[in-house]
Amino acid sequence: MTTPEQFEQKLQQQYRHDKACHVLPQRVSREIVRRARPVKRSSGMGLWRNTQLAMSCALLLLMGYLLQPADKTTPLYYQVVVMQDEHYKEVQEHRLSPQTEHRALSQQADPSAVYQQYTAAQQRSTAFHYHTGLLRQQEEQWQITVCDDLLLSIDRQLLGQLNLQQHKLSDFAQQQWVEFVSNSAGQLVAIKPVSRGLYCSDS
Repeated sequence: MTTPEQFEQKLQQQYRHDKACHVLPQRVSREIVRRARPVKRSSGMGLWRNTQLAMSCALLLLMGYLLQPADKTTPLYYQVVVMQDEHYKEVQEHRLSPQTEHRALSQQADPSAVYQQYTAAQQRSTAFHYHTGLLRQQEEQWQITVCDDLLLSIDRQLLGQLNLQQHKLSDFAQQQWVEFVSNSAGQLVAIKPVSRGLYCSDS
């Protein structure tokens, strides 16, 4: 029985013997070498071209990704709508709305309602206003009442963005007294809980 090493030696001897018996003519050898060189050169050029093509595609994809506009979220605008009510002197609805909705509302608005909003805005001074009112949680919104003078309904989304004076929305009770601050445009700026409420006369 022959070992793998012995078999390898016999194989190498047979290869040398066959190579010596069948010598490749010089002319054929030179022709093979001559034809092989351009193939190597062109395959190298093909590799370079393919690399350039791949890099160009990657660059185009990257540029397309970078030039693609960011997530097109519609900006929201603070909107205050002043309405009339038989139980309150003034009713204000505070909400965030997209610009398109704001434009549509302003185009469809009743001229008398627009005039009421204008006069209400004119009556406000340039200073901040501090009021105390009773905050109540409704189904889709929060409401603040200042006796029978003022009713504010506040959109949940808007209330989540207001400065709540170191409090979270979840900290507020279903009904409690708060102090709220509004700016000269009548927009709410801050809300904070207070311990003492208002005395409202029945008149």
